[in-house]
Formats: sequence, C-alpha cells, structure tokens
Amino acid sequence: MSFSVIFLILAVGFLGLITLPKLLAKRPVVEPDPKPVRGDELAIWPFAPMPIMTDTEVIFFNKLKNALPEYHIFVQVQLSRIIEANSSETSERSFWFNRICRQSVDYVIVDVDAQTTLVAIELDDWTHSSKARQKADDKKDKALASAGIAMVRFHAERMPSADMLRYELMQVIESY
Repeated sequence: MSFSVIFLILAVGFLGLITLPKLLAKRPVVEPDPKPVRGDELAIWPFAPMPIMTDTEVIFFNKLKNALPEYHIFVQVQLSRIIEANSSETSERSFWFNRICRQSVDYVIVDVDAQTTLVAIELDDWTHSSKARQKADDKKDKALASAGIAMVRFHAERMPSADMLRYELMQVIESY
C-alpha cells in the first residue's frame, strides 16, 4: 500500500474519533412550557397605585428631613435589604432570611456613602398595641440589634419636633 492511502485512512480515522463523541452526545432536553397561572392571560392586571406612606408618616418624614439634612432617609425598607444572616451555610442563611423577609421598617437613616445604615426608625401608632404586632416588633428589634443597627421608636401621637428628633437621633448615631 502506498503511503498516501495509509495517510488517508489514518486521517479519516482520526476525524472519526474527533466527531464521533459529538454525534453520540445527548440532545438537549426541551423544557416544557410552564403551566399558566391565573391572570397570566390578562393584558392588564387589576392594580392601582397607592401612597407609599400614610399622611402621618409623611409629616414625620418631613420632620426627619429637616432634622437630619446631611443624611439619606429611605422609607418602607425591607429588613432583608439592610441585614443578612452571617452564616456560611446556605440552609442557615435561608432559615434566617425567612424570619425577616416580609418585615420592613418605616424609615432608615443612611450615611452619606449611601451604604451604611445608621439607624432604623419606626413610627408606632395604635396598630402596635396588639400582642401579635408586639411580637413582630420584638422580632424586628432583635434582628436589627443582632446586626448592630439601632432601632428607635417614636409614637405617632407624641411626635417630637425636628429639633428633638435631631437631638435624640444624633445621640443614637454617635453612640451606637
């Protein structure tokens, strides 16, 4: 046999070894379409805008802005946006996340770096007098304290002046 025929047979065999695994590889599985959920077929969903704060919360927010103009003030902040579990295990992080995931605080004072939470504020009204709400408030306070974030509560009916707010909140910010 000539050298060119042997070379041709080896080349074809080599190409076969390269392409055969690709030909035998499993085809990708086509995922079925997800099952429809009620409302998916509607072009427009039945939602309407609503205020982010009550009238009382707006009054308090304006006092906060006057009291602490050098800081950022965020409203209705989810706890999961300002604290996280410090466990290295995913299951532990998930457990603790689920303990706080649906809770929020009325106001968060953040340093000028826009990342450092200085203090969380709750404006309590009559709704905070029920035992269930007090238990939720205790859980919220414990979670924030565990993360090293101070929680300050003011009562809506005894809302302090901007000067008093500044004095009380600066005491907390400087000492916490």
